[in-house]
Amino acid sequence: MKMYISSLAIVGAFFTALAASQELTKPPVQDNLDNLKQGLVNNLKVTQSSREKFRAGWMPKVCKDIANNEKRNPADFQIWKVKYNDCPEPWIMCYHRNSPSPLDALINTFGRLPVHTRDFVRHVVSIPSDGAFAYNLDGTVVFFGTTLNNLPVHLHEAAHSLDLENAYPLKPLSSSPKWLQAYDKDSAVPDQYSQSNQVENVAQNTVVATFDRNVPGGIEKIMQGSGKIKSQYTTVLNQQREGGGLLVPGGKCRKRLPNSEAVPVGAASRVMRARAEVEEMGERPDVSFQDKDVEVLEVVPFDTREACKGTAFA
Repeated sequence: MKMYISSLAIVGAFFTALAASQELTKPPVQDNLDNLKQGLVNNLKVTQSSREKFRAGWMPKVCKDIANNEKRNPADFQIWKVKYNDCPEPWIMCYHRNSPSPLDALINTFGRLPVHTRDFVRHVVSIPSDGAFAYNLDGTVVFFGTTLNNLPVHLHEAAHSLDLENAYPLKPLSSSPKWLQAYDKDSAVPDQYSQSNQVENVAQNTVVATFDRNVPGGIEKIMQGSGKIKSQYTTVLNQQREGGGLLVPGGKCRKRLPNSEAVPVGAASRVMRARAEVEEMGERPDVSFQDKDVEVLEVVPFDTREACKGTAFA
């Protein structure tokens, strides 16, 4: 599937890079957002799902590229089509066989995200690691180590997609004048990681906003000093509401980022690959969406690896 990138996306990428390059000087309200995890787990319920294996010998190109970039053997990944009850189209997940938690943990944790948040995640990848971190590459979220079953990390990474894949009316939110005005009004940021740059600050404020919207008592109940960041997380709440309830559970998927094209798992010459497609692996899987009610979005390129790979999540 060919992906076309508009001039608007290129301009947006410039401002996104700018927002991601400048550290913030305002102090954090608390060290991290670990204390939000249980409340989120208690109130964002698992969406029921079914799964089936992807056609043997094939995998999404983006998963293969990530595997090779991370110096992992693509053949060590299990490729699954996971269909949640709130969307007629499955998500294709790439799960490394040595991941520290079972596949069910990845499926269920991702399934806790509101469907209109999941809409903006293209693929999900799990890779074993001694460290615990994650990043988002053009809407594909890559979890390392135990982050695959950490709900706040899922929310944080999906928040990058909401921001940078243009889910909000303000596109992208993190470099919009309205966001910067909200930041200027406040005296702090949520936690130490929020100080990295405005892209990470929006993502952490999205975790805060999701808690405030879905957990009884809201963020004031658990975060002393939350008033110091109220303009920021309220801006996220307003944007998600105007975007159609992006952080609210319920409903059905309306739009999705397109799947990456299917490619052979192993390296092969063009002749060998053509023969394998016909004789061994069957025809190339059709990864296009079949349901006409699901709008296919344009992929906006972005990369959070530089910031995220240096960060450890509990």
